[in-house]
Amino acid sequence: MLIFKEIQLLPEIFLGISIIYLIIHGTFISVNNKYLLIQNSILYLSILIIAMFCFLLLNNSIEYNNFQIFNNTIILDYLSFSSKAWIALISIFCFLMVQRYLAVQKINYFEYSVLILFALLGIFFICSSNDLITAYLSIELQSLSFYIMAAMKKDSAFSADAGLKYFILGAFSSSLFLFGSSILYGVSGTTNFEDLKNLFFLTYLEYESIYGVDNYSFVKHVFIDGGLIQFALVFIFVSLLFKLAVAPFHLWSLDIYEGSPSSSTFFFAVVPKLAIFILIIRIFYSSFFEYSIKWRYYIVVVAMLTVIVGSFGGLEQKKLKSLLAYSSISHMGYTLIAFSTGTFEGMQSMLCYLFLYMIAGLCIWSIFLLLQLKYKYSKKQNKDLTDLNLLSKSNNILALFFSTVLLSIAGLPPMVGFLVKIGIFLVSIEASMYFVAILSILCSVISTFYYIRIVKIMYFENSVAGKLYYPIQSNISILVVCLFYFLLFLFVNPTLIYLFSYKITLLLTMTVV
Repeated sequence: MLIFKEIQLLPEIFLGISIIYLIIHGTFISVNNKYLLIQNSILYLSILIIAMFCFLLLNNSIEYNNFQIFNNTIILDYLSFSSKAWIALISIFCFLMVQRYLAVQKINYFEYSVLILFALLGIFFICSSNDLITAYLSIELQSLSFYIMAAMKKDSAFSADAGLKYFILGAFSSSLFLFGSSILYGVSGTTNFEDLKNLFFLTYLEYESIYGVDNYSFVKHVFIDGGLIQFALVFIFVSLLFKLAVAPFHLWSLDIYEGSPSSSTFFFAVVPKLAIFILIIRIFYSSFFEYSIKWRYYIVVVAMLTVIVGSFGGLEQKKLKSLLAYSSISHMGYTLIAFSTGTFEGMQSMLCYLFLYMIAGLCIWSIFLLLQLKYKYSKKQNKDLTDLNLLSKSNNILALFFSTVLLSIAGLPPMVGFLVKIGIFLVSIEASMYFVAILSILCSVISTFYYIRIVKIMYFENSVAGKLYYPIQSNISILVVCLFYFLLFLFVNPTLIYLFSYKITLLLTMTVV
């Protein structure tokens, strides 16, 4: 049976092989002049591939066990299973939502969908990584795809500039991760998360029986240099903070969000956040929990700085994508606050917040892509806040959906966003982080201003006439309605998301212990 243990990685193997066949299919279609619009064909095939990936993933019967395969570099457990299933489901919605935008922007390259699938393959491997080298290669696979997606609009200087900036700063953050990993390997002799965890949890009796030394701390520091390990972990953590666009490592995200095609920004903002946090959990909760507790207060400082920057930075923004970028920064700050508590409840609140952030982000960016203005300058696609002028007059249902989701992620009671945000405040108070809780509550109130300002523009802006929009396809409208009603369901019965995060956290803590 051990020979066939690697077959549990069948969903990722299927996805990789399907990408190769999709490249061949796209190449043959693109050289045939009969098929001018090849993007829809590749897009629907990509959705089918992700759906089949979900089917194979759900048919894996061992997601509750910790299977380590490929020389223990990949782990298959409930954490990886649930995160991959959630990301795959969100990705299907993303593919459906970007279809019309790609047609309007004339991004008729089959490579675009292939790049998204490559990025998803890297994200899935990040969720299952059990080794620093595997994690680095997975991050690079995801990042290289995102670099090209940012610069995919060839006739736009802003897109090329965004792709170049993303490449330079992304390569810099990856180099920090690689440098920290090399120091860890030099100190411990391994890059495997499980081996690192076992190395730091050797008992005193094992040391005494082998070396006959009575001082455990002395023996520990003979073989393991704690200062070097903390030094290496700082580099790894800073690298991952770059990927999350956390302050003060957030400056790249504003230009890249604004300059990239909106469909690419959609993926940057929604899909990869959960996978990076899963990797942070595996490194800092499973392998180096003892060391992460020592500099927990530095994480708190970074989290508070992120919340402050995200809350105050969005106040003066007049472009909608830049405002959503600052909103994403502040949400990552709240997630880091829950992570820094180091408690079971903090982990549960963090996962709840991430799940809800992805749903709300999917709904907001879907509405952003659906609203195609009737400009006489057709090349202008990025929206100012004034472009939402009197949206309630032209499409009152869409304005209602947009307002509800915005107020939900702002944390306005009694919506589901308020419930998960107050959960983070409560766990920080239980962890005796009173100043952090008070400051984060104040910043949450301040950030509510720029969400309410969007609602004010949609409903109460003084203007003779509102903007004109192209009609929305009925099938896409149904998807937006489904997302909205799912948020309403979570508002009526938030037990679902709490039970889901509780089970993941419980199984994770069992593996840590």
